[in-house]
Amino acid sequence: MKRKVLGEFHGIKGEIVYHQVWGTPANSVMLSFAEPRNVLSSRDGFRKIRAVCNCYLPESLWPLFHADPDKWQSYLNEIVKGVDLSPGEVTALSTGVNMDDVAWKEEVFDELWVSGFVTAGVKSNAMRVGQDCASGIERNGQFEKLGTINTILFTSASLDLTALAASFITITEAKNIALQELDVRSSYNPGWQATGTGTDQIIVVSGSGERCTYVGGHTKIGELMARVVTSATICAVKKKPQGD
Repeated sequence: MKRKVLGEFHGIKGEIVYHQVWGTPANSVMLSFAEPRNVLSSRDGFRKIRAVCNCYLPESLWPLFHADPDKWQSYLNEIVKGVDLSPGEVTALSTGVNMDDVAWKEEVFDELWVSGFVTAGVKSNAMRVGQDCASGIERNGQFEKLGTINTILFTSASLDLTALAASFITITEAKNIALQELDVRSSYNPGWQATGTGTDQIIVVSGSGERCTYVGGHTKIGELMARVVTSATICAVKKKPQGD
């Protein structure tokens, strides 16, 4: 298992971990911190953990995960063995985008900061939500794996569960701005502006600084969140212009 250091971000250690998944080369972005933090994930819900992970799953492996949902947990167990963490200390997202194409940005105002890490694949699955027809249905936790925009956001501010949940609105609006500025079109109806990929995922990690209860566009932290997400999403799409 090899590692590539991305850097230290306000006490957050960022690295790309290169590993094998049942004999297939893959990699993950691991973002770890010394003390447990409150986290809200669109995949795992509200948890207190010590690391977040964005996992690249090569297309050749997708049938294995589709056939057996338990494969995801066994895969995550293998990843954390190499970074001295237990599965219960980590929450993770997955995507078909290689982590070498991760983009990260930061915005700072006085003592307040926000950092964001984004991967984006928009070629095969970009859609205008609610107008493009759904292409799949969940049955026993299984979906077809397609292009995805994954957003992981850290902040110095202390956010309770309500603020963490509200931040998803700001993040989604900011992501939409990025897709508008890049003129990303729906993969199903190219005449329509895309609003996302249909499988987008978000993780927001609270800090331990001053408490912020509002994170909308009228607040400074909301402004910083939006700037980070928009710029990182634009960068991630440009890094991976062909999507997945």
